[in-house]
Amino acid sequence: MKTDERRSQLHRLTGFLCVIFLSGCATLSEEDCRRGDWFGVGARDGLAGETSSRLSDHVKACYEYGIAINNEAYFSGREQGLHDYCRIDNAFSVGLSGHRYQHVCPPSIDGLFARYHSAAFTIYEHRDELDRLDREISSKESSLHNKKLSDKDRERIRFDLRDMDRRYHYLRDDLYYHERHLDDLRREAQSYR
Repeated sequence: MKTDERRSQLHRLTGFLCVIFLSGCATLSEEDCRRGDWFGVGARDGLAGETSSRLSDHVKACYEYGIAINNEAYFSGREQGLHDYCRIDNAFSVGLSGHRYQHVCPPSIDGLFARYHSAAFTIYEHRDELDRLDREISSKESSLHNKKLSDKDRERIRFDLRDMDRRYHYLRDDLYYHERHLDDLRREAQSYR
């Protein structure tokens, strides 16, 4: 292949990847931009715990369509959304659902929200790891039924299974500890209502 052909293919590939990259980053569709419900967009971002830098993503998305954003309406909506997001009891829901906390709540509750969120997020991570480990154990156990395995391979798989089983039980016990701790934190949080 000639150098010019390679360059041409590389340019086409680069252009294609740029289009995919840029379209993947668009936070709003053309319809969303034209609708112009900036209060609603801000409220959704606030409810999702998005930082104020999310606005610049929206500005870029709508700029492609020649549409300007109403910053004042956006920030009013975001403030309303954050008001609902920053409820102390929501810290548990956000953490258990696997969403990271980006320190968007007022300083008066930021530390407490972060503490409760962290405890809940730890449980999310443990459950996720246990699910992953469970799938890996099932896969290894299924592979033992392969008649083409050598005795050495079977022994290695059994060794791996014993190791994974130990990790699974350790993680499960750790999860129980963290769940009890979270129950204590939830009782504590009720005193802030």
